[in-house]
Formats: sequence, C-alpha cells, structure tokens
Amino acid sequence: MALANIQVATGGTNRDTRSRLMRAFNTPFFPDILVCSQVMGEGVDLHRYCRHVIHHDLAWNPSSIEQRTGRVDRLGCKAEGRHPIHVYLPYLAGTADERQYMVMNDREHWFQIVMGQEAVAKLIPDDSEAAGVELPDEFEHGLSFCLGLS
Repeated sequence: MALANIQVATGGTNRDTRSRLMRAFNTPFFPDILVCSQVMGEGVDLHRYCRHVIHHDLAWNPSSIEQRTGRVDRLGCKAEGRHPIHVYLPYLAGTADERQYMVMNDREHWFQIVMGQEAVAKLIPDDSEAAGVELPDEFEHGLSFCLGLS
C-alpha cells in the first residue's frame, strides 16, 4: 500500500516554498494532500486537481469557511462539470467545536434569509424553462436596431 505524499504549509514556511507547494499541488502528481494553515487561506489557487476540502479548524464566520473553500471551488477546477467538490466540517460532539459549528451554521442560514438567496433562486429559471420563453413581438422590436449605413 502506497502512502499519500503529504506536505504542510504554515506561517513558518517561507514564501518560496509555499509558492512551490501551490504549483506542485496544481499538478496531477504531488503532493496528494496539502495541509495548510490560514497562510494559504486567501489569495492562492489550489483548484486544478483538488476536489476535497477538510476544514480542520472551524471559523465563527461562515464567509471565512467560504473563502477557504474558494481556494478549490473556482472556474477551471477539476470538479467543474464532472465531479462535485466535497467540503467537510468535522467537529467533536459535545465540545466547543460543536458549539462553534452550530453558531457558524446558524449564521450562514440567517445570512441566506437576510440576503434573500432562496427567493432569488426561485426567480432564476433553470435551463429547460429558459429555452421555452419567447419575448413579445413589441418588446423584441423595441430592442432591435439597424446596423446598416444609410
């Protein structure tokens, strides 16, 4: 059985090494697992061949978790159109981690309600509905114009 190639990037890792680890992680070769502290939480791309994110330390703010997940979940990622990205938020039941997870989860739900994400999602037709919608003739004529020279 082969063990995964595991690399670590923390605040103590120099900038050149972090850059090299990021470039290597974006190849189909090594490392297989990249353990990062907050130092690789923003402003880096780790998306080319990764589709699993495990948040070892939870945040109180759901946008922090979203920002970290965004290192993998972006345009051009391995999962785009083919595989889902899996995000794991592990915690130990009955500990402060569970309380932190619950608070963060509640905040995310309240944010979705306040921002109206569910209501907005209902207004956006899926592809099958959008294909069958036609503009009224008077609206279509109002939007058209002639590009010819006169």
